[in-house]
Amino acid sequence: MSYIYSNKIQYEDTSNLDAFGRLRTSNVTSLLEYKHTHDKLPLIVDELVSGAGATSSFNATYSEVNMSVTNNGEYVIRQGKSRGIYQPGKGQIIEASMGRFDLQTNVIKRVGYYTSTTTAPYNSSFDGFFLESNGVNNTITFQIWVSGTNILTSGTSSWLTTDYDVSLIDWSKTQLVLVDFQWLGVGRVRFGLVIDGQTRIFVTNSGSNNLNNVYMKSPNQPVRYEIRSSGGSGTFNMICSQISLEGTVNSLQKSVFIDNFTARTLATAGTKYPLIGYRINSNYGGTNITLSDIQTLNITSPSKADFYVTVELNPVLSATPAFTNITNSPIDYALGTGAQTITTSGHRIAGFLGSGNATQVDAFEFKDNILRPGIGITGSSDQIWICVVCSLNSQDLRSAINLSYFE
Repeated sequence: MSYIYSNKIQYEDTSNLDAFGRLRTSNVTSLLEYKHTHDKLPLIVDELVSGAGATSSFNATYSEVNMSVTNNGEYVIRQGKSRGIYQPGKGQIIEASMGRFDLQTNVIKRVGYYTSTTTAPYNSSFDGFFLESNGVNNTITFQIWVSGTNILTSGTSSWLTTDYDVSLIDWSKTQLVLVDFQWLGVGRVRFGLVIDGQTRIFVTNSGSNNLNNVYMKSPNQPVRYEIRSSGGSGTFNMICSQISLEGTVNSLQKSVFIDNFTARTLATAGTKYPLIGYRINSNYGGTNITLSDIQTLNITSPSKADFYVTVELNPVLSATPAFTNITNSPIDYALGTGAQTITTSGHRIAGFLGSGNATQVDAFEFKDNILRPGIGITGSSDQIWICVVCSLNSQDLRSAINLSYFE
């Protein structure tokens, strides 16, 4: 007589499993992080403060940004410029810590992974998910939205309580939100709080076999905190947040080449000129662009000058540049003509010295650099410019760059 035994191994569906049901390990890949240990992170976090009584201030003592509103219609929004790029088949985790999320009369607070309309007051057409403290209707809810349509609103009264008693949560104290999700358009989202070092899952929602369409338009979203007044005054504190991918980021990148091969005459020594600029096209939200290398060639005859090149975030040009989209890509580019100059330098991300006697090629490892082109709350795009300063007058330069991106 023979027997067939079941050797199936099963794991309980808890936070020990990732969003795809795999056994979770500590091997995560950080995509974005925001910690306020020194300042408000103005290079990587966009901010809008509207209203005479609205404030946003850096609190060095507690490494946080304190946001407050006083009068009806006021708001403060803080949103990361870059977005977490989702890779299909891998879970993604968003963690965000905050303080003073308690209900305050006629004040709304939100924290999550989402965007809105790009026009004031920026409170409609949500896409993504967030936790909301609503002092107008006195509810705290976890919500999921797709292109302005609400997919889920789950209040504390309906949260799962087998793991933790929701009534014990003191929202006036610091809290750590955790959301993990599988997208593929139709996967599941799990929301919880990290309490006593343990992740307590309170809401689980799946689009598969449940919805007619995707549960959010884009899986590539920014971290966002906001506070709004509907006639009351309140405070909300942004502390720290991060986005991670559960697994390694595969190098499934696309690449483009941009050249400014036409010789550009740079008239004045010591003056900074823009050579090549690039940005994310406004129709694309979630894209990470990596600068791979810069190539410059001084073809001046007879006297070639030495020069230096800088890579700058959001410099100010003497004339508005004309950007053109690269077909079938999320990248816009613009070329300096030699007529424009840099009137105000941007943040200098990198640079190198160039010789007048040779072609200069410099390679950079920028793929993990958070100082990259992003998009602000209003939909405006950051610009990266390759700039040059020559040591002699009337220098003729050609230039080119290689970019790679994934979205």
